[in-house]
Amino acid sequence: MAVTITTTTEHRLECDYLVVGAGAASLAFIDTLLTELPETKIVLIDKKKAPGGHWVDAYGFVRLHQPSRIYGIASLQLEGNWLRTMLTLCVRPWKHRATKQEILAYFGRFVEAKIASGQVGFYPRCIYGFETGEKDTSASNDEEIDNLHFFRSVDGSESYQVRVNIKLIDGTKGECTIPHDSPLQFPVDEEVQVMTPNQIYDSFEGENNKRTSLLLRNKYVVLGAGKTGIDCVVYLQRTMKIDPSDIAWVVSRDVWMGNSERGGDPQTWTRCLAECDNDTNKAALALEAKGNLVRLDSNVLPSRFRFPIIPPDELQLARNITTIIRRGRAKSIRRKSRGSAEEVVIEFGDGHPPWEAFAPIQQCVFVHATSPGPFNGSDPNIPVFNSPKTMTLQLILTGPRTFSMSLLAKLEAGRRNKTLDLNCLRNLVEENKEGSSSENDILNAAFRPLTQAAPYRSLMNLAIVLATLDRDPFAAIDWMTQNRLCFLSISGTKASSCEDIRMLRAKGKSLGLHEIDLSMLQVLWDKLRPLEGM
Repeated sequence: MAVTITTTTEHRLECDYLVVGAGAASLAFIDTLLTELPETKIVLIDKKKAPGGHWVDAYGFVRLHQPSRIYGIASLQLEGNWLRTMLTLCVRPWKHRATKQEILAYFGRFVEAKIASGQVGFYPRCIYGFETGEKDTSASNDEEIDNLHFFRSVDGSESYQVRVNIKLIDGTKGECTIPHDSPLQFPVDEEVQVMTPNQIYDSFEGENNKRTSLLLRNKYVVLGAGKTGIDCVVYLQRTMKIDPSDIAWVVSRDVWMGNSERGGDPQTWTRCLAECDNDTNKAALALEAKGNLVRLDSNVLPSRFRFPIIPPDELQLARNITTIIRRGRAKSIRRKSRGSAEEVVIEFGDGHPPWEAFAPIQQCVFVHATSPGPFNGSDPNIPVFNSPKTMTLQLILTGPRTFSMSLLAKLEAGRRNKTLDLNCLRNLVEENKEGSSSENDILNAAFRPLTQAAPYRSLMNLAIVLATLDRDPFAAIDWMTQNRLCFLSISGTKASSCEDIRMLRAKGKSLGLHEIDLSMLQVLWDKLRPLEGM
């Protein structure tokens, strides 16, 4: 019997930062870090074949659900030249929503430019050592061990030891999980046709679109009411020209959606929630009355608050679907024989009756759009500033996500350049502790990740950023207004942090703020009072 011997080629690297994950979060962080500290050397790794995170595997018809104007990296416009966008795409730049293809090309150009400049070394199809458990036992002391990291190629043919002089950056938390990477989590009988959005697109528009005529004769049952489900309902009608009467939609829970025409800034929901004394339904209805929020059916009150953004024309296409099954989560899809016919049935839990599909099994396609979506693995108990040698990229402000990452890079650069207002940071956190804390401990205590249980953390974090990013709060405002990822870069938008602090101080206890938060608000008020009205 022949024996195959697999050899592994070993490499030794050195860098200032080792960044794990080449998705939008990591790239936004890298971009700002290199803008602030251009001499920095970065090693970037990702298990996928190209930069872009979940966009690499996303379905071909996906678009941003937010404007391209505030997504991506700070140094490069995603929507491109505004005049060209208007003339060639007939789209106003602030309404441009990039396609998957545009986003991947955009991130690819950025990484290629940083490789060419010598600032970044990119290693695709590689996994980091915390997945393999490797450690270097040849290091002579604990400090040397802390500086050594390992990763290897997915196929095991290449192994890398990296000496990291400054920090490991974990950019893998909160990656969006898509149906392509997440099979249905309940049993499905054989012969039942289940297709992911990727498979729908590839079969209809892809290079191997040999099933086009068959697809057009089918009826479709869309599983999932989030952004992916809405995208599928729109694609079936707009591109495939499927009659809405031939589409059924399983909606386990209705969702509130942002109106792309009247979306407001990222803090609109948080401020309205405070005005409504934490009553989520009252706040949602108030924003619906103002046109900020919309829902699928005016007779059904949504119970989910993830706020995908939808334009009016897509909302109308979603409302075209009249066969909507609201019986909670599907528990199984079963084949059922009725005489000579083979039918298919969706079974639900909690005592809800099953739903018999409106087409025989051979002509009924179930579209799997039920994956968990964004922020998976984003444990709020994992701090941003884990240790002096590690950082975890966590969301600290309410959208856009990439601005939070750009801001974390600015904080890291400020730490290294010693431009942060450490005295203000100490005043924020140390009066609630005994003894002094290290710089990393102070940053960790000040900037806590967002959680659904603490919706006002975003307002707090924004105020803390303005107070501590520089000794002069006007410098922080100026940096934000020049950062294309920040809402403050849009003319007429205000930070309103002084107003937020005043409101939180007045209503803090009724909103569930803790004593430590209330004491922070006093320090923030003293520092930010000059920004009143901005």
